[in-house]
Amino acid sequence: MDLNELIVLKQTKTAELNRFIEVGEAEKRELNADETVNFTAIETEIRALETQISVKNNINTNPIIRKKENNMNEFSLLRAIEARANGRTLDENAQRFIDAGKDEFKRAGLGFSGDIVIPMEIRADILAGTAGAGQETVAEQKLQILAPLRAALVTVQAGANFLTGLIGDVSIPTYSGTSASWKGEVVSADSDGGTFTEITLTPKRLTASIDISKQFLIQDSAAAEAMLMNDIVNAIAGKLEATIFGKVAGSATQPAGLFVTAPSIAGVATWANIVALETAVDSSNALFGNMKYITNPAGRGLLKTTVKAAGQPVYLLDGNEMNGYPVLVSNHVASALQVGVNENGVIFGNFNDLVIAQWGGFDLIVDPFTKAKEGKVVLVINAYFDAKPRRAESFKTGSIK
Repeated sequence: MDLNELIVLKQTKTAELNRFIEVGEAEKRELNADETVNFTAIETEIRALETQISVKNNINTNPIIRKKENNMNEFSLLRAIEARANGRTLDENAQRFIDAGKDEFKRAGLGFSGDIVIPMEIRADILAGTAGAGQETVAEQKLQILAPLRAALVTVQAGANFLTGLIGDVSIPTYSGTSASWKGEVVSADSDGGTFTEITLTPKRLTASIDISKQFLIQDSAAAEAMLMNDIVNAIAGKLEATIFGKVAGSATQPAGLFVTAPSIAGVATWANIVALETAVDSSNALFGNMKYITNPAGRGLLKTTVKAAGQPVYLLDGNEMNGYPVLVSNHVASALQVGVNENGVIFGNFNDLVIAQWGGFDLIVDPFTKAKEGKVVLVINAYFDAKPRRAESFKTGSIK
């Protein structure tokens, strides 16, 4: 495409994005799961178009870059996978890009088994230069795969701390606080010093598999690239968040879910039960910070159709807030929480106290053999994460039906 075509396409995509926003605002609701996927995909396409427009602008206005245009070889994940699948050697720029990803794993103390390693935050320079001596005239391709991963996590939208670039285990200390007591004039003070504890985050392997057709691999375009990146991100983000909002106990191979312990505030959705969640957090002196509710779509449906008091047209969930606190929704929040019934999970707390840690980047293994008869390449993805609340008192879980 020429520059004008790229600009027109970007304007079209931006208009599509704005329509999503307008619909949400008009209906006073958040985007549903399908809308969120489409919204993220269009955002990725727009970023890719902005990069191409920037490159075209530089080429059109700068004779140095225009002269080198024919030698420019931008990194393409699709081309790299296709080359690996067909046993070809990667070009110099692609190899430099992949080596950067391997360095991320080395710095994190992790091994890598894949053919392609995408760093956590990609900075792949097409051309290099020296500041003040020509660097400003050189085009760069900036591809960021971590950014859409953040966007795909409702926990991060809620305010969770997302730690990247980690090396080794991570220890976060907490202090219980010092107690004070009344004493007589000459009576010795009690030794009421607080205690130190810690939570430790360790890398745990999260893996996924995606089948890609050979026909898709030869469609080397920004749209195809964006689609593949979205698939990778959604595969990782979906499992990570389902684990965080799940009810499976933690182990050496996966983090513990926030609903491991059956909620004590459970049963029919009532205003009293909602307030009880807030009271439980407040009773632990933890009602501060980035306070939010998170539930699943079925839970939201119950909250939107349950009145606060009989005979009054005021519902528990008003717009996207409940008792003044924002309410977020994820399909990954656990359900079927009580024995014999299907109660939907709801959690309230300060999500600044939830820590999500990532080591290394995305390790991609290209398998062109397993499904060769079907004309497919199997892409196996490995990544390393852990997630824990740094203060358990900052969260309270409930279940509603």
